[in-house]
Amino acid sequence: MTALQLVQVHAQHVTYNRQAGNLMDSLESRITQLQQQISRLKQTRDVAYLNFQRELDHTLFVKAYEQYVLDEDLEKAKELTITRIERAEFRRDQSSVKFYRGYEEDVYTLIKYQKMHYQQLFLKEKNFKKEFEKYTEPGDLAAYQKTLRMVLLALKYARENNLNETVKYIEQYQSFTEALIFDHGSDYDLAELTNNAKSFEKVFIPLIAGDSIENIKEAENLLAHCVNYGRLTNSSLDGEYFRKQQLAVTSALSELLEREGREKELAHYTDQSVVAKFASLNPCGVFRWHDQIVVIDEFTPTSGMENVKKGEAIMHADKMLATYLQKNKLCQSINDLRYGYAFIIPYQTNAKNTSFCYNPQNRKWQYMACYTVVNSKDYTAEVSKFMPPLYFEDEMDVVEKP
Repeated sequence: MTALQLVQVHAQHVTYNRQAGNLMDSLESRITQLQQQISRLKQTRDVAYLNFQRELDHTLFVKAYEQYVLDEDLEKAKELTITRIERAEFRRDQSSVKFYRGYEEDVYTLIKYQKMHYQQLFLKEKNFKKEFEKYTEPGDLAAYQKTLRMVLLALKYARENNLNETVKYIEQYQSFTEALIFDHGSDYDLAELTNNAKSFEKVFIPLIAGDSIENIKEAENLLAHCVNYGRLTNSSLDGEYFRKQQLAVTSALSELLEREGREKELAHYTDQSVVAKFASLNPCGVFRWHDQIVVIDEFTPTSGMENVKKGEAIMHADKMLATYLQKNKLCQSINDLRYGYAFIIPYQTNAKNTSFCYNPQNRKWQYMACYTVVNSKDYTAEVSKFMPPLYFEDEMDVVEKP
């Protein structure tokens, strides 16, 4: 894949081979030497100080650049190079501009060869599988993280080329890699849990049987990784078995919310069932409502049972809210989010209350999930400032009065 095998570090006149394995060590050694010399030159105000400082800047750049190349993160290598060129041009440092331009040419060549490499992998799934197995072979966390970067890169190129079938099987490898990372960092043994029903139920049932939403969420996460792990390892427990367990998770979540009586919290905000602004459907999105956050979206439930549908809706809303917060940079990571209890706001249609409203245009069911707290009351108040307000029909009467 690598187009340029040789690289020369500025002002050293020493040529390194990328594949020889000594490049990063040599760069680190040179950085240490330069830092020691610069410290001495700065104290003595030697005129050579600026030249050594420039060489240190270039060498630090090369180290970062080559690490990105090693990680196959060529987009970051390109961004780094372009940023350095802009800075050098601003300073009118033509020597540095020329230096960084060489790496700009290099990175575009590498990107071209990288695309060609993945196009060859996409010809047959077995080609990609062979590459995937080569990456995961060490079996440690570093290998799995590097594998994930490779898979995400492959997914990017496949989507850019509209290779829909390729995207489908690469997404399965992505889920499998994430399951490998989870397996490595947890106390669970996915190989055992996906091949032995007794082993699975021994850890799964206690998680959904208690009164903890955190445990139910852990059960949901464990189940998802088991599904993704078992799919590519041809585990004994098949998809049908895990689908039944998914119903158990959603039902447990809904029952917990019912026991906690969170749906009765509506009485704090309105003395009647909520009436939508329109006759039936509300616009989908994330909104601020009183001191709460409301997620409105549409989905296709896997079950007709009311409790299961409610649980599925809340899980669906969790993902939508997490995506919204992360996309708008209101959280560092979705893994940092902790939800308070959520409840489904009922619609009022035809003088009846219903938890879901059917949309015949796309054949999906709309729901309104209300979150009492996300992380903390302060956090909820802060992030909700960026959300549009939500008013229902009975509240609009109050809002519109002078």
